[in-house]
Amino acid sequence: MKFIQSSIAALLLAAAAPTSAFTTFAPRTTPASTQLQSTRDAAASSTSGPPYSGPASKPILDSVNYPRDMKRLDMRELKQLAHELRWELIEAVSKTGGHFSSSLGVIELTVALHYVFDMPEDDIIWDVAHQCYPHKMLTGRRDRFPTLRQLGGISGFCKRKESEYDSFGAGHSSTSISAAQGMSVAKSMLNKRRNNCIAVIGDGAITGGMAYEAMNNAGYLSSRMIVVLNDNGQVSLPTGTQTAGGVRPASQLSAYTSNLIVSKPFQDFRDFAKNLNKLFPENVQDVNKRIDEYARGVVTGGTLFEELGFFYVGPIDGHDLDNLVPILEKLRDSDSNKPVLLHIKTEKGHGYPPALAASDRMHGVGKFDIATGIQVKGKAAAPSLTSIFANSLIDAATEDRAIVGITAAMPGGTGMDIFGRRFPKRTFDVGIAEQHAVTFAAGMACEGLKPFCCIYSTFMQRGYDQVVHDVAIQNLPVRMILDRAGVVGNDGPTHHGCYDLAYMGCIPNLTIMSPSDEIELKNMVMTCAGIDDGPSVLRYPRGVGYGAEKLQKLFGYSLENGEIPTKGTPVEIGKGRIIRRPGGVRALSEDTEPANGSKDGKMGTGSRGLLKEHRVAILTLGTRLSEALVAADEVEELDPDLAVTVADARFMKPLDVDMIRELAENNGILITVEEGSIGGFGDHVLHFLSLDGALDEGDLKFRPMVLPDTYFEAATQYEQYEMAGLNAHHIRGTVMRLTKKVDVPVLVD
Repeated sequence: MKFIQSSIAALLLAAAAPTSAFTTFAPRTTPASTQLQSTRDAAASSTSGPPYSGPASKPILDSVNYPRDMKRLDMRELKQLAHELRWELIEAVSKTGGHFSSSLGVIELTVALHYVFDMPEDDIIWDVAHQCYPHKMLTGRRDRFPTLRQLGGISGFCKRKESEYDSFGAGHSSTSISAAQGMSVAKSMLNKRRNNCIAVIGDGAITGGMAYEAMNNAGYLSSRMIVVLNDNGQVSLPTGTQTAGGVRPASQLSAYTSNLIVSKPFQDFRDFAKNLNKLFPENVQDVNKRIDEYARGVVTGGTLFEELGFFYVGPIDGHDLDNLVPILEKLRDSDSNKPVLLHIKTEKGHGYPPALAASDRMHGVGKFDIATGIQVKGKAAAPSLTSIFANSLIDAATEDRAIVGITAAMPGGTGMDIFGRRFPKRTFDVGIAEQHAVTFAAGMACEGLKPFCCIYSTFMQRGYDQVVHDVAIQNLPVRMILDRAGVVGNDGPTHHGCYDLAYMGCIPNLTIMSPSDEIELKNMVMTCAGIDDGPSVLRYPRGVGYGAEKLQKLFGYSLENGEIPTKGTPVEIGKGRIIRRPGGVRALSEDTEPANGSKDGKMGTGSRGLLKEHRVAILTLGTRLSEALVAADEVEELDPDLAVTVADARFMKPLDVDMIRELAENNGILITVEEGSIGGFGDHVLHFLSLDGALDEGDLKFRPMVLPDTYFEAATQYEQYEMAGLNAHHIRGTVMRLTKKVDVPVLVD
C-alpha cells in the first residue's frame, strides 16, 4: 500500500508540474486532429519534395539487433532510431514490394513498445500483422528483408514458427484481443512472474465482431491486458470508395473515435497521470481522494470502451515518443488487473509524402522508385479477373436495377470500387464484418434485391455459419463471389483460397461454378444474375485474363474480329463442355487445325486411342484448364498411341453427370484437376462415379489432382502450383504414369 501511495504521490507531482517542465507537449487548447496535421506538415517539410531520400547511414539502427539493445538508448536516440527505421523500411520494401503504409504508420509505436516491454517474455500481438515489418526489423530479421514474401524467405505477417518474438500468427483481422486475453489468463493461472500482454489493433480491424466479443469478455473477467487502438482512419482498402454510405470510412465506430479526436486535444503524460487513479482498486482510490480534483477537470471520453470494462486512455499522438514511452511505462508498472484501451492516432504512410498522397496510401505495393514513389509495374497482357468481374457486374446491373454489390472492407480487392464508381447507391461496404455481410445480403434477398456478396475465398471462411444458417437453409438467392480462389502467391497460407470448394460443396441448395478463362467469367456473372431460386457461388483466382490470341490458339475460341466479347451470356446450369478431342481438335472451333495434323475429331489417326487403356480424359474445374490443354498436346506429341480428351466441368454443383458418364465410358483413365484442397471437386466426381457403378468393372482408373494437404508459404503463384504438382508437366507426368508409358521408380527400404 505504501508503495502504491508513493507512486500516486509521484504522479500527483508530475500532474502539478509547471508547463515549462513539459516543453515537448502540445498546448492543451489544440485539438488532436490539428496536432496530427502539424506533425504531418513537419514530416512533409523534412522531405520537401521529390526526389526523396533517406539518411546516408543508420548508426543507431545498426546497433540494434534485438529489443534488448534498445534499453540503453535515451529519448533523443529513440527518435533517431525511429527515423532510421522508417527509411530502412522504405528502402527495403521498395526492392521487394509488400504491405507498406501500415508499417510506416506504426514506426514510433513499435519503437516505444519494444523499448518499454521485454519480449519475448512479454507478448505483443499485432492484429492482421501486415504492419509488422518494423517489428521484424527490430527482432533479428532486418538482414532477411531482401527475401520478404518470397519462396524460402520471411513472411509478410507474424508467424510463431519464424521467431520467438512473433507472439501470435495472423493475416486475418480482429483476432488480437482474444489472443492477448487468452495469454493473459494463462499467465495468471500459471503464476508467471510477468503478465504484460499487448494487442495492437487498427480502427479497421476493430470493426470486426470478434474484437467486441473479446472486449466484452475481457472486461467481465478483468483480464490484465493493454489494447492499443491504432486509429488511422483507413477502415477499408481503399478508404474513400463511393458507396451507399458515402466516401467516409465504412464504420460508425471510426466516426465515433474520430469525433473523440476532433473534439479533444491529445492527452499528454500529465493528463494521463491525473486519471491513473481509476486503475487502482477502490480502497486505494478512497485513500487518495485528492486525485479526484485533477480527474474532474479532464474529459476522459472513451465512454463505449469504459462501458465494456476498460480503462480508456487517449487520444494520444501515436508519433510522439515523448508521451508514448512514459504512458506505456506506467501502464506496464501498474498492479491493476483492469484491461486498458490506449487510443492512439497515427497516420498511415507517415513520413513518406508519396504514400500520403496515394488514394490507398500505398497500402500494398510492388517495387517502387524511392525518389518519386512511382511503382514499377509491367504492362499487363490482359485485364485482371477482378476488373473483368466488376465490369461484367456493371453490365448486369445496368439492365437490372435489383442488383447490388456488397464487400467487407475490400472494395479494391473485389472490384467493388469499380462497381461503386458506376453505382454508388447500390454499393455497400460493411467493414471487416464477413458474417454481417452474408446475412445482410440474405436480408436483401428476402425483399427482392439481387445481392452479389463479394468476399475473398479465405475471408468467406469467417462467415461460414451464416452461409449455412441464413442463406442455404432458407434457399435465398444470394450470389457469393469468391475472389482469390486457389493459391494467391506472396501473402502465403493465411490468404490462400484453397478450401471453398470443400466447405461450400457439402452445403445443400448451392450452385457452385468456376470459370476457366475471362470469357467464361463474364458468362458466369450473367448466369449468377439470373439465378433467382437459390444461392450461388462463383469462385475465381487472383490473376489476369489470357487475352484474345491465347484464347483462340490454346482454347480454340472463334472470336469475331479476333476480339473478346464485351458482354457475357448466361450458360446452362450444370452443363460442362468438351474443349479438346483426341488428336488436338479444339471442340470450341471444329475447323481449328489439330495439334498433330489429324483430321479425326474422335480418336485421331493410326493407332491413337485404339485401346481403351490408351484413352485419357482430363476433367478440370477452373483455370487449370489451360495447363491441362498444354499437357494433352505434349502427351500426344510424345506418344502416337495415346488419345487425350480435355473437358471443362464449369460446375461442381450440380455436376454435369451426362458428360462425366460419357468420359468414363469412352476412356480408360479419368483425371480431375482443380485449384482446391482435398474434399472438393475431385471428391464429388469420385463420389458420383462410385455410386453410378462406373468403377465396378475395374476398367477405369481415376486420379484426382488437388492441392496437397499442407500449407504453402509465400512464393509466386507459379512456384506454389509447382509445389502443389498442378502445372502442365505434372499433369503430363500423371498421364504417362497411368498409361504405363514411363517407369515409376519403386521405393525400397
